[in-house]
Amino acid sequence: PPMKNKIKLKISRGKELPKGVSVEDNAVINPSSNPTKLPKEDEDRSSKEKVVEKQFKEKVDKEENKTSKGEPEKSSKLSSAEKSSKSGSENASKTCVVKTSPSISTSTVTDITTMATANFAGSTMNAFRRAQCYKVISSLKRRQHANCKWFLKPVSDPKIVKDYKEKISHPMDLSTLSSKLDRHQYETLAHFVLDLRRIFSNCLQYNTDYGDDFRSAAVECFGCAEDLLNFFVAKHESPTVVYPNLLYCWEKCINAIDSLLKVKNADDGHQTAWYFLQPVTFFCSGSYPEGYLERVNKPIDLGTITQKLMLGCYNSVGAFVADCRTVVKNCKAYYADRDDGELFVKRAERLEESMEIHLGELVMFDRSPDGNEAKQKAKSKCMAIDKPSKSFLEDIMRDLRATTYTDRVAKITESGTQYFEMPVDTTLVPDYLQIVKNPMNLQAIDRKIENGSYKTPEDFEYDVNLIFKNCERYNQSNGNTHMIS
Repeated sequence: PPMKNKIKLKISRGKELPKGVSVEDNAVINPSSNPTKLPKEDEDRSSKEKVVEKQFKEKVDKEENKTSKGEPEKSSKLSSAEKSSKSGSENASKTCVVKTSPSISTSTVTDITTMATANFAGSTMNAFRRAQCYKVISSLKRRQHANCKWFLKPVSDPKIVKDYKEKISHPMDLSTLSSKLDRHQYETLAHFVLDLRRIFSNCLQYNTDYGDDFRSAAVECFGCAEDLLNFFVAKHESPTVVYPNLLYCWEKCINAIDSLLKVKNADDGHQTAWYFLQPVTFFCSGSYPEGYLERVNKPIDLGTITQKLMLGCYNSVGAFVADCRTVVKNCKAYYADRDDGELFVKRAERLEESMEIHLGELVMFDRSPDGNEAKQKAKSKCMAIDKPSKSFLEDIMRDLRATTYTDRVAKITESGTQYFEMPVDTTLVPDYLQIVKNPMNLQAIDRKIENGSYKTPEDFEYDVNLIFKNCERYNQSNGNTHMIS
């Protein structure tokens, strides 16, 4: 950034940086102007800005008439960002290009995935790792029951689904995550972890109102999921690292982004960050505006930064801060000398004022003794899960065995568990072990209960579910609907 060159000039004049502070970090801690509060609301907008916005309005209307003819009207219940856009268009604060097609580049998603998984090719998925992944999902659903209800199935609300798919390139939910595990579609443990994290990073990228309940639900679920991954996966793989680690202060980084979402424009009261929440291509019919890539070397936006943060792409606070500052730098680089750019530069400068305050605090925390202590705690953090009592598990087995099944055709009622009590006789079913790689039965579970083998409720739950998953896997291939029922 330009600030970097200024600091180098200061260093050349004999003013050295404090020990351990990089040029990038110092640029955040000591920006050229370090406001202590946001600028006051402007009572009147300049006549020049009004003229520019009037030109934007005329161009928007012209483009909408040209590209939206015959298009169905969009739903009235939109995301927070669209609410801002709808209101903003009435006050001529909408951008001069019209979004008409999905715009999140698949190459961006691929780049982030590659970045996050490049060093974990050795974490190949196997039976044990897959079992631990199932335990993470089941435990998350139980421990975050109220919040997880929003993430159980794909987004399907017809009022927002079109807009959601345009903004989110890699949708994910807990049912899809489980199905991919069932179908053995994860080559590595790292790819499973990325999809689990995407459930909640997608929520933050799409729901961009400050104080939105969905944001707090996503952050809470995300934190719980990370604790469970540490308990069920990382602890068993230590000291080998099998999936990308998060920044130790990821929550503070999310708070810094939240602080930017709170900033409002002085003239119209709309969200200042609106134009910086999605890639530029989102506002430009899926492609970059003419000349953009000649002026901007690294396109970035707050939504992409959120994804990178929550997928584990940042190795340092400095890298996160640098990307945030690049968002503003890019806007200035493209619009600074353009006739239609004054409005956008004003928005960028207003956002930058808030950004420097909160990012500066973040960098100072990272360099402080409290930050060093937080780093050490993050490395040793591990949640505790109580071992289930023998009597508790025996009660569940008793209730399970009390279930009955009535055949709809023969009208015969029988024990629901009679076929699952003992191991499958492979002399009668010789191909069973070719299809089912990890057999399980109720008597085997009884023995493990008696021996105290179940250290967590999730271990017990996995074995019980495994019995019925094995039954479905084998009998679906043979068309035995009675056994599946």
